[in-house]
Amino acid sequence: MKRILLSLLIALSVLAVRGQVNELPRASALDEGVSPQAIERFVDTLMAIPDTHLHHLVVLRHGKVIAEAHPAPFAAADVHTLYSCSKTVTALAVGRLIDENRLSLNDRVCALLPDKCPDTISAALADLTVRHLLTMSSGIMPTLDFSTASDDWERAWLARPVEELGRFRYDSMCTFTLSMIVQRITGMTLLDYMRVKFFDPMHITVADWELSPDGYNTAGYGLRLQAESMAKIGLLILHKWLWNGQRLVSEQWINEMTSYQINYKFPGDTPTDTNQGYCYQMWRCLLDGAVRADGAYGQFIVVMPDQDMVVVMAGISKRTRDELRAIWQQLVPGVDQPGTATQLKRMTQKMVHLTLPVLQGKKSHKGGGADKIALPENARNFAEISLTPTNGGYDLKLAKIDGKTANFQLSYGKWSEPVTVTMAPPYHNGAEPVNYDPIRGLDSRWTVSGNYAWTGPRTLTLQLYWTNWIVMQTITIDFSGTTPTVTFAENYP
Repeated sequence: MKRILLSLLIALSVLAVRGQVNELPRASALDEGVSPQAIERFVDTLMAIPDTHLHHLVVLRHGKVIAEAHPAPFAAADVHTLYSCSKTVTALAVGRLIDENRLSLNDRVCALLPDKCPDTISAALADLTVRHLLTMSSGIMPTLDFSTASDDWERAWLARPVEELGRFRYDSMCTFTLSMIVQRITGMTLLDYMRVKFFDPMHITVADWELSPDGYNTAGYGLRLQAESMAKIGLLILHKWLWNGQRLVSEQWINEMTSYQINYKFPGDTPTDTNQGYCYQMWRCLLDGAVRADGAYGQFIVVMPDQDMVVVMAGISKRTRDELRAIWQQLVPGVDQPGTATQLKRMTQKMVHLTLPVLQGKKSHKGGGADKIALPENARNFAEISLTPTNGGYDLKLAKIDGKTANFQLSYGKWSEPVTVTMAPPYHNGAEPVNYDPIRGLDSRWTVSGNYAWTGPRTLTLQLYWTNWIVMQTITIDFSGTTPTVTFAENYP
């Protein structure tokens, strides 16, 4: 009986981490009028973009999933950090409060957050409104310094001069301020409000969101969702307020938040996906009528009303505009184009068997290597590495200077089955130090897959991928000297 109860508890724990997948209806690309060849070319293009790892892809037409890919070591059930796609979700919460007449676009920030404003309020700061926050036009010059220097981000931000109210300057603090406003009005964190008003009705059961030091969701980044949940957000926007016949936010608000609101002309007058105009926490696209939630390193929810399509992409890339270009150049031309059952089968099989590259080199080395290596002081606060050979590869143990440890499995020639650890991944959002640990507000269970290879004479290289985050960490151990040397690198652009 004890074994049965233990198995049940483990199963429930896994379900809590994994959450819901395969809830949206699935359909054949052929039945929904999209060429399988076009989808295959699209995926091939994404996988071939330099300095890019695709983690998740979901393609929908007419409200149905017609193609999806989760290249190994990633899986459909993994959550993914959304970076600035989080901003679009924040705008939905703001819209719901406006629908409920609890907030308006013209409400002034200093009236909503009087305790966060400086003792002397300039005329420009007094005129700062919710609309300015939604359109990134606060006039406050963006900076990241205060988020590491002060625990009161909002007060530090509002103390800065308002230099040009109404001019577009992309700044996550505008969105963070909206999070504070939502929490002040509702008495709930932004995440809890989203759960009640949106996530619960949409059955988005797995979500967490980073917190500021004083307990507000970061809003402009830090939300984690599964790819299918991202797709649900896209469908809600595409369908302009309805979810299974239930009104979650007004059609008027969806129309406003997806419409051109402000010009920013970056990087110039030549048409690109970065200068088509900004909406409310969303971007307009080169494709006529299309809008997107857009997060750093390649997180996208692309909504294409004219094609009745949504495309979700999550991963890490230095070439994110190339990813968008692949939609316009490879996928969209295949809409309302014919195909064959053979093409559909080939495309589907390819999607199922996609994998990210693993290290190339030898499985073993005659010289072997040390099984335990003490590390000098380093930015990641690692104190020691331990390696134990196994039949299939290595067991790796990392120890930090505070005594925390984590055990990982490394396979040769393929990604290992993910293991769960409580050691947070290396973190970066442009503001936090590289060794930021732990990450406030997020589930402390991290799934990690790994592989290894002897990549040179007396050189062992290890890779660890945090599959419910974004980071791949490469550890290189050089045994050529009298004392092994260890170097660390991450896949951040």
